[in-house]
Amino acid sequence: MKKVLLAILGLVTIVLLIGAGFWGIYVRPFMSKMMVTKTVPYDKQLTLVLGGGGNSGILVSDSIVLVIDTKMKEPAKEFYETVHQLAGNKPIIVVNTHVHSDHSDGNQYYKGQTIMAGGNYDKDFWKKDAGENSMPTVWVKDSLILHIGDETVTVLNIPWSAHTQSDVLVYLNNRKMLFTGDIVLNGQSPALFSKYNASSQGYLDAFDLMEKRFDINAVVPGHGPLGGKEVIDNYRQFFKDMQGVASGVDNKDQLIAKYKDWGQVPFLMSPAAAASFIKNEKGK
Repeated sequence: MKKVLLAILGLVTIVLLIGAGFWGIYVRPFMSKMMVTKTVPYDKQLTLVLGGGGNSGILVSDSIVLVIDTKMKEPAKEFYETVHQLAGNKPIIVVNTHVHSDHSDGNQYYKGQTIMAGGNYDKDFWKKDAGENSMPTVWVKDSLILHIGDETVTVLNIPWSAHTQSDVLVYLNNRKMLFTGDIVLNGQSPALFSKYNASSQGYLDAFDLMEKRFDINAVVPGHGPLGGKEVIDNYRQFFKDMQGVASGVDNKDQLIAKYKDWGQVPFLMSPAAAASFIKNEKGK
């Protein structure tokens, strides 16, 4: 019995060491980089704050302020302080592009304000996944139009699963700017999890919807730098390439290597992980 216990202890120790090594080598550097913020004053009314979790936007008018995604942990608090300085006593409308905490953790600072999210979630799922303190107050089932000063804002809930079961796009019509949430990332591999009903075909259909529905000059991805329509095109090509890898094409190694410079975490958020997810999708 003693030998069995020692063997179990040894195995547990090895697993812990491997886990600690994986965290230290891959996850911690990735998270540290993601938590860095960069403020981009886009124009007099619009401020973009990149990083600190998901990319965010603040659109200020004379009577109301729109906030797109609220970040996570300490950057969420710092972001709220920036919002508060810009908003003063004006009411605030928050739009969450999806449930993940790097985009919604800061909701806790906007008590008493309007917080919108996709209507394909239910309250129990949101509470369990993101916490009750981040609970939205309005669930967008289809789409709605907001008038923020001289800007017309379209909030569109994608009716099918893509990154999650209820991704929201936010489009600033006059600026021709699209906030995509994590349906589009710039230079970073996606996180695809069955728990959120992620769907590779849902991504591809969402790319088509974006380009059919909106006249796009600027793209604010969920993570990564601001770009133009090429950011959507690049991400579409990524999914097509990973479909090829999943199907076993001869050049699969080259397709994986094509994205070696993208931000990634092995086994979780990487080209190989995406191809594996797509392969499992096809096997269902």
